[in-house]
Amino acid sequence: MKHLKLYACLSYLSILIIIPALAAGKDSFVRFHLNQGLVLLIANILFGCISFIPHMTLIGDLLNCVVLILAVMGIVSAFQGQKKKLPVIGSIQLIR
Repeated sequence: MKHLKLYACLSYLSILIIIPALAAGKDSFVRFHLNQGLVLLIANILFGCISFIPHMTLIGDLLNCVVLILAVMGIVSAFQGQKKKLPVIGSIQLIR
């Protein structure tokens, strides 16, 4: 179970999402966290793009701070071995 927790935690660390995606197989615990991490990665990319729009830098940066907070919440949940849905994005399912 320890390595599954590690894979689940890696799911929230940007490009490192590739490691659990390739190594975890079909484990439901890791796939749950992988899904949430993927949603956060996509949000992070979109909000980063918003930061480049003139007069939207502050909004994009604030939204990226929210993504960071959600990622920390997800890592804590994964480390504790729990499948807690994150606020706002928890119901979005990209990976089945």
